[in-house]
Amino acid sequence: MAQGLRWRLVTDPAERSRWDAFVGAHPAGNLLQSWEWGEIRARQRWRPHRLAVEDAGGELRGAASVLERRLPAGGGSLLYLPEGPVIDFGDPRALDAVTQGLRRLGARRRAISAKIDPHVSPPDPRLDRALRLRGYRIGHRRGRFEGTQPRHRVVVPLPPGGDAEALLASFHAKTRYNIRLAERRGVTVARVGRQRLADFHRMLEVTCARDGFKERELRYFAEIWDGLAPYGMIHLFFARHEGDDLAAAILTVTGREAVYGWGASANLKRNLMAPYAVQWAMMRFAMSQGCTRYDMTGVPRDLREGAAGYGLYRFKRGFHDEVTTLQGEYDLPLRPLPYAMWRWTEPRWWRLQVALHSVRGSPPEADS
Repeated sequence: MAQGLRWRLVTDPAERSRWDAFVGAHPAGNLLQSWEWGEIRARQRWRPHRLAVEDAGGELRGAASVLERRLPAGGGSLLYLPEGPVIDFGDPRALDAVTQGLRRLGARRRAISAKIDPHVSPPDPRLDRALRLRGYRIGHRRGRFEGTQPRHRVVVPLPPGGDAEALLASFHAKTRYNIRLAERRGVTVARVGRQRLADFHRMLEVTCARDGFKERELRYFAEIWDGLAPYGMIHLFFARHEGDDLAAAILTVTGREAVYGWGASANLKRNLMAPYAVQWAMMRFAMSQGCTRYDMTGVPRDLREGAAGYGLYRFKRGFHDEVTTLQGEYDLPLRPLPYAMWRWTEPRWWRLQVALHSVRGSPPEADS
Protein backbone atom coordinates (compact mmCIF):
# COMPACT_ATOMS: atom_id res chain seq x y z
CA MET A 1 0.00 0.00 0.00
CA ALA A 2 1.26 3.46 -0.84
CA GLN A 3 2.61 5.13 2.29
CA GLY A 4 0.12 7.65 3.62
CA LEU A 5 -2.60 6.76 1.07
CA ARG A 6 -4.81 3.72 0.82
CA TRP A 7 -7.29 2.44 -1.69
CA ARG A 8 -10.61 0.75 -1.09
CA LEU A 9 -13.59 -0.39 -3.09
CA VAL A 10 -16.66 1.79 -2.64
CA THR A 11 -19.91 -0.15 -2.71
CA ASP A 12 -22.30 1.90 -0.58
CA PRO A 13 -24.63 4.12 -2.69
CA ALA A 14 -24.72 6.52 0.25
CA GLU A 15 -21.23 7.63 -0.82
CA ARG A 16 -22.53 8.90 -4.17
CA SER A 17 -22.66 12.56 -3.18
CA ARG A 18 -19.15 12.48 -1.68
CA TRP A 19 -17.80 10.82 -4.80
CA ASP A 20 -19.47 13.26 -7.18
CA ALA A 21 -18.42 16.29 -5.14
CA PHE A 22 -14.79 15.20 -5.38
CA VAL A 23 -14.96 14.40 -9.10
CA GLY A 24 -16.82 17.64 -9.89
CA ALA A 25 -14.31 19.82 -8.05
CA HIS A 26 -11.13 18.11 -9.32
CA PRO A 27 -9.28 19.57 -12.34
CA ALA A 28 -9.24 16.09 -13.89
CA GLY A 29 -12.88 15.40 -13.04
CA ASN A 30 -15.34 14.63 -15.82
CA LEU A 31 -18.69 13.04 -16.55
CA LEU A 32 -17.28 9.62 -17.37
CA GLN A 33 -15.79 9.31 -13.87
CA SER A 34 -19.01 10.34 -12.14
CA TRP A 35 -21.02 7.88 -10.07
CA GLU A 36 -23.99 8.33 -12.39
CA TRP A 37 -22.10 7.33 -15.53
CA GLY A 38 -21.15 4.03 -13.92
CA GLU A 39 -24.81 3.38 -13.15
CA ILE A 40 -25.77 4.15 -16.74
CA ARG A 41 -23.12 1.80 -18.12
CA ALA A 42 -24.32 -0.93 -15.74
CA ARG A 43 -27.44 -1.07 -17.94
CA GLN A 44 -25.28 -1.31 -21.07
CA ARG A 45 -23.26 -4.51 -20.60
CA TRP A 46 -20.66 -3.06 -18.22
CA ARG A 47 -20.14 -3.65 -14.51
CA PRO A 48 -18.94 -0.59 -12.54
CA HIS A 49 -16.38 -0.73 -9.73
CA ARG A 50 -15.27 2.32 -7.78
CA LEU A 51 -11.83 2.67 -6.26
CA ALA A 52 -11.38 5.45 -3.71
CA VAL A 53 -7.96 6.73 -2.68
CA GLU A 54 -7.90 8.17 0.85
CA ASP A 55 -5.33 9.56 3.24
CA ALA A 56 -4.87 8.45 6.86
CA GLY A 57 -7.64 10.80 7.97
CA GLY A 58 -10.14 9.38 5.49
CA GLU A 59 -10.07 12.39 3.18
CA LEU A 60 -10.74 11.48 -0.45
CA ARG A 61 -7.62 12.02 -2.54
CA GLY A 62 -8.56 10.13 -5.68
CA ALA A 63 -11.47 8.47 -7.46
CA ALA A 64 -11.32 5.78 -10.12
CA SER A 65 -14.54 4.63 -11.75
CA VAL A 66 -13.64 1.29 -13.33
CA LEU A 67 -15.89 -0.32 -15.94
CA GLU A 68 -15.63 -4.07 -16.45
CA ARG A 69 -16.56 -5.87 -19.67
CA ARG A 70 -16.65 -9.66 -19.62
CA LEU A 71 -14.97 -11.47 -22.48
CA PRO A 72 -16.71 -14.38 -24.25
CA ALA A 73 -16.08 -18.06 -23.58
CA GLY A 74 -14.90 -17.51 -20.01
CA GLY A 75 -11.89 -15.49 -21.14
CA GLY A 76 -11.96 -13.20 -18.13
CA SER A 77 -12.63 -9.49 -18.49
CA LEU A 78 -11.27 -6.07 -19.44
CA LEU A 79 -11.14 -3.12 -17.05
CA TYR A 80 -11.51 0.40 -18.41
CA LEU A 81 -11.26 3.79 -16.70
CA PRO A 82 -12.83 6.27 -19.17
CA GLU A 83 -10.98 9.58 -18.81
CA GLY A 84 -9.69 8.39 -15.47
CA PRO A 85 -8.53 7.96 -12.81
CA VAL A 86 -9.24 11.29 -11.13
CA ILE A 87 -6.07 11.83 -9.12
CA ASP A 88 -3.15 14.22 -8.84
CA PHE A 89 -0.86 12.50 -11.32
CA GLY A 90 2.05 14.44 -9.86
CA ASP A 91 1.64 12.57 -6.55
CA PRO A 92 3.35 9.16 -6.86
CA ARG A 93 1.48 7.91 -3.78
CA ALA A 94 -1.86 8.40 -5.49
CA LEU A 95 -0.68 6.67 -8.65
CA ASP A 96 0.73 3.78 -6.59
CA ALA A 97 -2.52 3.39 -4.68
CA VAL A 98 -4.65 3.31 -7.85
CA THR A 99 -2.28 0.86 -9.53
CA GLN A 100 -2.33 -1.46 -6.52
CA GLY A 101 -6.11 -1.27 -6.42
CA LEU A 102 -6.38 -2.13 -10.11
CA ARG A 103 -4.06 -5.11 -9.70
CA ARG A 104 -6.07 -6.43 -6.77
CA LEU A 105 -9.42 -5.85 -8.47
CA GLY A 106 -8.08 -7.41 -11.67
CA ALA A 107 -7.00 -10.53 -9.80
CA ARG A 108 -10.48 -10.89 -8.28
CA ARG A 109 -12.20 -10.44 -11.63
CA ARG A 110 -9.72 -12.40 -13.78
CA ALA A 111 -9.11 -9.27 -15.85
CA ILE A 112 -6.44 -9.43 -18.52
CA SER A 113 -5.71 -5.68 -18.45
CA ALA A 114 -6.81 -2.31 -17.14
CA LYS A 115 -6.94 0.63 -19.55
CA ILE A 116 -6.53 4.11 -18.10
CA ASP A 117 -6.94 7.46 -19.87
CA PRO A 118 -5.25 10.23 -17.85
CA HIS A 119 -7.06 13.56 -18.13
CA VAL A 120 -3.71 15.35 -18.45
CA SER A 121 -2.86 18.00 -21.05
CA PRO A 122 -0.46 18.58 -22.66
CA PRO A 123 1.17 15.13 -22.60
CA ASP A 124 3.80 15.02 -19.86
CA PRO A 125 6.94 12.90 -20.45
CA ARG A 126 7.41 12.65 -16.67
CA LEU A 127 4.00 11.00 -16.33
CA ASP A 128 4.86 8.67 -19.19
CA ARG A 129 7.99 7.55 -17.32
CA ALA A 130 6.10 7.17 -14.06
CA LEU A 131 3.48 4.97 -15.70
CA ARG A 132 6.05 2.81 -17.47
CA LEU A 133 7.93 2.28 -14.20
CA ARG A 134 4.71 0.89 -12.70
CA GLY A 135 4.13 -1.56 -15.53
CA TYR A 136 1.87 0.43 -17.82
CA ARG A 137 2.41 0.49 -21.55
CA ILE A 138 1.08 2.85 -24.20
CA GLY A 139 -2.26 1.67 -25.55
CA HIS A 140 -3.16 1.54 -29.19
CA ARG A 141 -3.52 5.13 -30.46
CA ARG A 142 -6.04 4.02 -33.04
CA GLY A 143 -8.26 5.75 -35.54
CA ARG A 144 -8.62 9.40 -36.46
CA PHE A 145 -9.35 10.27 -32.84
CA GLU A 146 -6.50 8.21 -31.35
CA GLY A 147 -8.39 6.49 -28.57
CA THR A 148 -11.57 5.09 -27.13
CA GLN A 149 -12.33 8.67 -26.10
CA PRO A 150 -11.08 11.41 -28.44
CA ARG A 151 -7.52 12.38 -27.55
CA HIS A 152 -7.65 15.73 -29.37
CA ARG A 153 -10.37 18.22 -28.43
CA VAL A 154 -11.44 21.82 -28.59
CA VAL A 155 -11.96 23.05 -25.03
CA VAL A 156 -13.31 26.59 -24.74
CA PRO A 157 -12.27 28.46 -21.56
CA LEU A 158 -15.29 30.25 -20.12
CA PRO A 159 -14.55 33.70 -18.66
CA PRO A 160 -15.05 34.24 -14.93
CA GLY A 161 -18.24 35.89 -13.84
CA GLY A 162 -20.20 34.64 -16.84
CA ASP A 163 -19.06 37.50 -19.09
CA ALA A 164 -20.92 36.67 -22.30
CA GLU A 165 -19.52 39.65 -24.20
CA ALA A 166 -15.94 38.64 -23.40
CA LEU A 167 -16.69 35.09 -24.54
CA LEU A 168 -18.28 36.26 -27.78
CA ALA A 169 -15.30 38.52 -28.46
CA SER A 170 -12.97 35.53 -28.15
CA PHE A 171 -14.59 33.71 -31.10
CA HIS A 172 -13.38 34.01 -34.68
CA ALA A 173 -15.02 36.83 -36.62
CA LYS A 174 -16.88 34.43 -38.92
CA THR A 175 -18.32 32.55 -35.93
CA ARG A 176 -19.52 35.81 -34.36
CA TYR A 177 -21.08 36.75 -37.69
CA ASN A 178 -22.93 33.42 -37.93
CA ILE A 179 -24.25 33.73 -34.38
CA ARG A 180 -25.57 37.22 -35.07
CA LEU A 181 -26.98 36.19 -38.43
CA ALA A 182 -29.05 33.47 -36.75
CA GLU A 183 -30.33 36.02 -34.24
CA ARG A 184 -31.20 38.57 -36.93
CA ARG A 185 -33.08 35.96 -38.99
CA GLY A 186 -35.23 35.00 -36.02
CA VAL A 187 -33.67 31.70 -34.93
CA THR A 188 -34.57 31.02 -31.29
CA VAL A 189 -33.02 28.47 -28.95
CA ALA A 190 -34.79 26.90 -25.99
CA ARG A 191 -33.84 24.36 -23.35
CA VAL A 192 -36.43 21.58 -23.47
CA GLY A 193 -37.26 18.39 -21.58
CA ARG A 194 -37.25 14.66 -22.10
CA GLN A 195 -40.45 14.80 -24.16
CA ARG A 196 -38.39 16.09 -27.10
CA LEU A 197 -35.71 13.41 -26.93
CA ALA A 198 -37.39 11.40 -29.71
CA ASP A 199 -37.46 14.52 -31.91
CA PHE A 200 -33.75 14.98 -31.28
CA HIS A 201 -33.10 11.38 -32.27
CA ARG A 202 -35.04 11.74 -35.52
CA MET A 203 -32.94 14.77 -36.39
CA LEU A 204 -29.80 12.84 -35.46
CA GLU A 205 -30.79 10.13 -37.93
CA VAL A 206 -31.00 12.79 -40.65
CA THR A 207 -27.59 14.15 -39.67
CA CYS A 208 -25.91 10.74 -39.63
CA ALA A 209 -27.41 9.79 -42.99
CA ARG A 210 -26.13 13.05 -44.47
CA ASP A 211 -22.65 12.84 -42.96
CA GLY A 212 -22.08 9.10 -43.21
CA PHE A 213 -22.08 8.06 -39.55
CA LYS A 214 -24.01 5.41 -37.68
CA GLU A 215 -26.28 6.83 -34.99
CA ARG A 216 -27.07 5.39 -31.57
CA GLU A 217 -30.50 3.99 -30.84
CA LEU A 218 -33.02 6.18 -29.05
CA ARG A 219 -32.85 3.83 -26.07
CA TYR A 220 -29.19 4.72 -25.56
CA PHE A 221 -30.01 8.41 -25.17
CA ALA A 222 -33.04 7.66 -23.00
CA GLU A 223 -30.89 5.66 -20.59
CA ILE A 224 -28.35 8.48 -20.37
CA TRP A 225 -31.09 11.06 -19.85
CA ASP A 226 -32.81 9.05 -17.12
CA GLY A 227 -29.50 8.47 -15.36
CA LEU A 228 -28.35 12.11 -15.39
CA ALA A 229 -31.48 14.27 -15.43
CA PRO A 230 -32.44 13.70 -11.76
CA TYR A 231 -29.12 15.32 -10.81
CA GLY A 232 -29.32 18.24 -13.26
CA MET A 233 -26.41 16.88 -15.29
CA ILE A 234 -27.97 16.74 -18.78
CA HIS A 235 -29.78 19.32 -20.90
CA LEU A 236 -31.32 19.36 -24.37
CA PHE A 237 -31.44 22.47 -26.56
CA PHE A 238 -33.44 23.05 -29.75
CA ALA A 239 -33.08 25.83 -32.33
CA ARG A 240 -36.27 26.75 -34.18
CA HIS A 241 -37.36 29.14 -36.89
CA GLU A 242 -40.99 29.83 -37.76
CA GLY A 243 -42.09 26.46 -36.37
CA ASP A 244 -39.29 24.41 -37.92
CA ASP A 245 -36.72 22.52 -35.85
CA LEU A 246 -33.32 23.34 -37.34
CA ALA A 247 -30.71 22.06 -34.88
CA ALA A 248 -30.46 20.40 -31.48
CA ALA A 249 -27.74 19.33 -29.07
CA ILE A 250 -27.22 17.61 -25.75
CA LEU A 251 -25.10 19.25 -23.06
CA THR A 252 -23.82 17.56 -19.91
CA VAL A 253 -22.57 19.36 -16.81
CA THR A 254 -20.24 17.84 -14.22
CA GLY A 255 -18.89 20.21 -11.61
CA ARG A 256 -17.22 23.06 -13.50
CA GLU A 257 -17.06 21.22 -16.82
CA ALA A 258 -19.72 21.37 -19.54
CA VAL A 259 -19.50 18.95 -22.46
CA TYR A 260 -21.17 19.23 -25.85
CA GLY A 261 -21.96 15.57 -26.22
CA TRP A 262 -24.16 15.06 -29.28
CA GLY A 263 -25.50 17.41 -31.93
CA ALA A 264 -27.88 17.21 -34.88
CA SER A 265 -29.11 19.51 -37.62
CA ALA A 266 -31.90 19.38 -40.17
CA ASN A 267 -31.47 19.61 -43.93
CA LEU A 268 -33.68 22.67 -44.28
CA LYS A 269 -32.74 26.35 -43.80
CA ARG A 270 -29.10 25.54 -43.34
CA ASN A 271 -28.26 29.10 -44.35
CA LEU A 272 -29.67 30.31 -41.00
CA MET A 273 -26.66 28.92 -39.09
CA ALA A 274 -28.76 27.30 -36.36
CA PRO A 275 -25.93 25.07 -35.03
CA TYR A 276 -23.99 28.23 -34.13
CA ALA A 277 -26.99 29.56 -32.25
CA VAL A 278 -27.27 26.32 -30.29
CA GLN A 279 -23.62 26.37 -29.27
CA TRP A 280 -23.86 29.99 -28.18
CA ALA A 281 -26.94 29.27 -26.06
CA MET A 282 -25.31 26.23 -24.45
CA MET A 283 -22.13 28.12 -23.59
CA ARG A 284 -24.10 30.89 -21.90
CA PHE A 285 -26.10 28.29 -19.99
CA ALA A 286 -22.87 26.55 -18.93
CA MET A 287 -21.57 29.84 -17.51
CA SER A 288 -24.82 30.28 -15.60
CA GLN A 289 -24.12 26.88 -13.98
CA GLY A 290 -20.69 28.02 -12.81
CA CYS A 291 -18.73 26.11 -15.46
CA THR A 292 -15.24 27.31 -16.34
CA ARG A 293 -14.59 25.10 -19.36
CA TYR A 294 -16.71 23.94 -22.29
CA ASP A 295 -15.49 20.77 -23.96
CA MET A 296 -16.58 20.54 -27.60
CA THR A 297 -15.02 17.04 -27.64
CA GLY A 298 -13.10 15.40 -30.40
CA VAL A 299 -11.36 16.64 -33.49
CA PRO A 300 -9.29 14.40 -35.78
CA ARG A 301 -5.56 13.93 -35.39
CA ASP A 302 -5.00 15.16 -38.94
CA LEU A 303 -6.05 18.84 -39.07
CA ARG A 304 -4.96 19.54 -42.62
CA GLU A 305 -7.56 21.11 -44.89
CA GLY A 306 -9.19 18.40 -46.97
CA ALA A 307 -8.46 15.62 -44.47
CA ALA A 308 -11.35 13.50 -43.23
CA GLY A 309 -13.20 15.35 -40.51
CA TYR A 310 -11.72 18.73 -41.35
CA GLY A 311 -15.19 20.32 -41.52
CA LEU A 312 -15.85 19.22 -37.94
CA TYR A 313 -12.60 20.82 -36.83
CA ARG A 314 -13.29 24.02 -38.77
CA PHE A 315 -16.67 24.44 -37.06
CA LYS A 316 -15.23 23.94 -33.55
CA ARG A 317 -12.12 26.00 -34.28
CA GLY A 318 -14.35 29.03 -34.78
CA PHE A 319 -15.12 28.99 -31.04
CA HIS A 320 -11.54 28.39 -29.90
CA ASP A 321 -8.56 27.82 -32.14
CA GLU A 322 -6.37 25.84 -29.73
CA VAL A 323 -6.53 22.03 -29.74
CA THR A 324 -6.12 20.28 -26.40
CA THR A 325 -4.20 17.00 -26.63
CA LEU A 326 -4.52 14.58 -23.74
CA GLN A 327 -1.88 12.19 -22.43
CA GLY A 328 -3.44 9.22 -24.21
CA GLU A 329 -4.43 5.73 -23.15
CA TYR A 330 -2.23 3.27 -21.26
CA ASP A 331 -2.74 -0.41 -20.57
CA LEU A 332 -1.78 -2.14 -17.34
CA PRO A 333 -1.30 -5.83 -18.29
CA LEU A 334 -2.67 -8.07 -15.53
CA ARG A 335 -2.43 -11.51 -17.17
CA PRO A 336 0.54 -11.38 -19.56
CA LEU A 337 -0.32 -14.15 -22.03
CA PRO A 338 -4.02 -13.32 -22.50
CA TYR A 339 -3.08 -9.65 -22.69
CA ALA A 340 -0.52 -10.33 -25.43
CA MET A 341 -3.21 -12.13 -27.41
CA TRP A 342 -5.65 -9.26 -26.89
CA ARG A 343 -2.99 -6.72 -27.82
CA TRP A 344 -2.61 -8.47 -31.16
CA THR A 345 -6.38 -8.77 -31.66
CA GLU A 346 -7.48 -5.29 -30.56
CA PRO A 347 -6.44 -3.24 -33.64
CA ARG A 348 -7.96 -5.84 -35.95
CA TRP A 349 -11.19 -5.76 -33.96
CA TRP A 350 -11.15 -1.96 -34.21
CA ARG A 351 -10.77 -2.01 -38.00
CA LEU A 352 -13.74 -4.38 -38.18
CA GLN A 353 -15.80 -1.95 -36.08
CA VAL A 354 -14.89 0.90 -38.43
CA ALA A 355 -15.97 -1.17 -41.42
CA LEU A 356 -19.26 -2.12 -39.77
CA HIS A 357 -20.18 1.25 -38.24
CA SER A 358 -19.10 3.87 -40.72
CA VAL A 359 -19.64 4.44 -44.38
CA ARG A 360 -16.69 6.83 -44.71
CA GLY A 361 -14.15 5.14 -42.48
CA SER A 362 -14.85 7.24 -39.40
CA PRO A 363 -14.63 5.42 -36.07
CA PRO A 364 -17.86 4.38 -34.35
CA GLU A 365 -18.82 6.43 -31.35
CA ALA A 366 -16.74 5.55 -28.32
CA ASP A 367 -18.32 2.79 -26.29
CA SER A 368 -18.13 4.68 -23.05
